[in-house]
Amino acid sequence: MKTRSQVPDPIAVSTTIEAAPEPGRTRLRALAEVVRNEAPGAIERIAYGLVTWHQGENLLHLGAFKQHVGIYPGAAAIAAFADELVGFKTSRGAIQIPHDAPLPSDLVRRITRWRVEQAASRGVKAESRRRTRPAQEREPSRKAVARSGTLADYLASQSEAHRLICTALGSHITAALPEAESKIWHGHPVWFLAGNPIVGYSVLKGCVRLLFWSGQTFERTSLTRVGSFKAAEFRYTSCDDVDATVLRNWLDQARDIQWNYRDIVKKRGQLERLS
Repeated sequence: MKTRSQVPDPIAVSTTIEAAPEPGRTRLRALAEVVRNEAPGAIERIAYGLVTWHQGENLLHLGAFKQHVGIYPGAAAIAAFADELVGFKTSRGAIQIPHDAPLPSDLVRRITRWRVEQAASRGVKAESRRRTRPAQEREPSRKAVARSGTLADYLASQSEAHRLICTALGSHITAALPEAESKIWHGHPVWFLAGNPIVGYSVLKGCVRLLFWSGQTFERTSLTRVGSFKAAEFRYTSCDDVDATVLRNWLDQARDIQWNYRDIVKKRGQLERLS
């Protein structure tokens, strides 16, 4: 099974948790808080349909089901904590906590801490091996540079056709939102106002996707809804698709209509209107 690239996706994580039926939703929230406290440097994302924390490797997954919540710290953790897992249904790498049983928060805390230490130890060994390779073998890939570098790095990593579309979109965004801060966020160029994501684009297979975080609440647009929050998108396959008038209208609405994605994790998935 293929997994997504190792980039944070807090919106998808919050959406997955809040979409779970009760009592799984409340129990997932509580377990997620425990994991976050013990693995503050981990990337949160969705992998295999589960809420996931990644720090050099997948540390732990959480999922809510009809009769239980599932905790997936890996087979080594199950073996290491076997004595404390007596009474819980386990399988290779998985622990099931029935909804009518108390959450073993302290145990999950210690398992998470153990997984962080285990991953860090493996990371040190991998770094040591990496340093012994010839310098030319350690050069980062163009995609890695694009994810962690500047806007120029991102553009340089794209095909000419996609680079032209991205450049055109970026020019319109900068002109319409001169006060916005731009940076590479979740691997893609995104523009922020007061720390809140407003608009960004990403290169997909065969197109460039322009995403407005508040696009679902714009008036009279041809944007397509994305997810269960307020985001909406438009996809471009050539520069001829970029209509300056339409784009400026969307950008003006993006400034005037904002939802508070900046604090969505702190507010446990609750999205509030800012303007």
